[in-house]
Amino acid sequence: MTDVATDSRPGRGALTDGAALSTSAVITGAVGLVCWLIAAATLPQAAVGASSAFVSGFMLVAGVSQLNVGLGALRWLPQAGRLTGKIVLRAYLLVAGVAAIGSVVFLLLPAGKFVLHVGGPALFVLASVCWALFQLQDYMLAALGKAWWVPMFNGAFGAVRVAALPALGIALGALGVLVSWIAPTAAMMLVAIAAITHLVLRRGPAEPAILPQPPEVLSYLGPTYLAALGTTLLYNSVPLMVVSIHGTAVGATFFVVWTAVNAVDYAINGFVNSLVLRGSRSPAELPAVLRVVAVKLLPVVTAGAVAGALLAPFLLGLFGHAYAAQGTGALRFLLLGMVIRTVVALAVGVRLAAGRGLAAAIVQASSTVLVLSAVLLAPGSTGLVGPAVGFLAAQVVVAAAVGPGLFRMVVTS
Repeated sequence: MTDVATDSRPGRGALTDGAALSTSAVITGAVGLVCWLIAAATLPQAAVGASSAFVSGFMLVAGVSQLNVGLGALRWLPQAGRLTGKIVLRAYLLVAGVAAIGSVVFLLLPAGKFVLHVGGPALFVLASVCWALFQLQDYMLAALGKAWWVPMFNGAFGAVRVAALPALGIALGALGVLVSWIAPTAAMMLVAIAAITHLVLRRGPAEPAILPQPPEVLSYLGPTYLAALGTTLLYNSVPLMVVSIHGTAVGATFFVVWTAVNAVDYAINGFVNSLVLRGSRSPAELPAVLRVVAVKLLPVVTAGAVAGALLAPFLLGLFGHAYAAQGTGALRFLLLGMVIRTVVALAVGVRLAAGRGLAAAIVQASSTVLVLSAVLLAPGSTGLVGPAVGFLAAQVVVAAAVGPGLFRMVVTS
């Protein structure tokens, strides 16, 4: 039926797929930082901040537009049989349509004025649609048994971005930063569509389709979309809030710091998404899958956070003295928060794998609401440290609520 890799040992398949998706996240995050490093070297800090606001805006729209279709693909596409092609096509059309409409609505909101300092409305709509489909392809490839294709696509995308940015940045300024992002996104999106079409056609027309009824789909994706929406708001609205409070120059520093932290979060979620994929197929093995993933993931995240905290002033100093002066303390608090957020992410994944979408949404929404509230309430005199401490405090509160249940699940597996 499908050539998704299997492994008789509970949790090992999750580690394999998780490693692929996390490798992709690390590549994407590293490329993002390199590109912003190039931008910081060629553009004024305020121009970098204006570009980052545009990027945060279209990434927010793209994330909201996912409608959790990707998670549904991970859960059900491997058993879709002869209906695989129809489902993939409908998913792409749905996400693209919602992204186009969502981008127009976003531009009509007050937040829209913060993203149009660089680039026009048409470019924003195009970027939103392309990035939405670029995100969707990761889930489709993983669901079709090609998780290791994801880092290859994203690596090629990153290589083109890095190669194009210096010339475009010099020629077009802040607009060049956007073009170097959007053009490779569109190109790799089209290549991925061709690859996914090939994978779909490999499935025989006689293969049976084992799919849930519409009420089950809605009851699962509806609440889990709320969880995904919380993550999207967390990733992309915080930088916009910082720009609106502190201005584009300080916002540029925060965006660089936030991009680094998000790379860690994407890597964590690569394993979590794989946990959802494997755990939902074999509910009885979910505790064992969780144990394998948690035992491997937590030490790696902790070690990475410690290294990042120690090297923070040197890494940010590569972008410029102002970046290091403004962002070192914030980066350290955010990295500590990411260690604790790993527990929160695993708790969300366990609930999604068990089909408890509403419970997952509550966990994620709690984290998001607490973080956004902390950013809004942080005194301006604290600079970027205030929002970072708020992020850390929010993760501590949520992890304290969900951690004991995870611990019991791990030790009894």
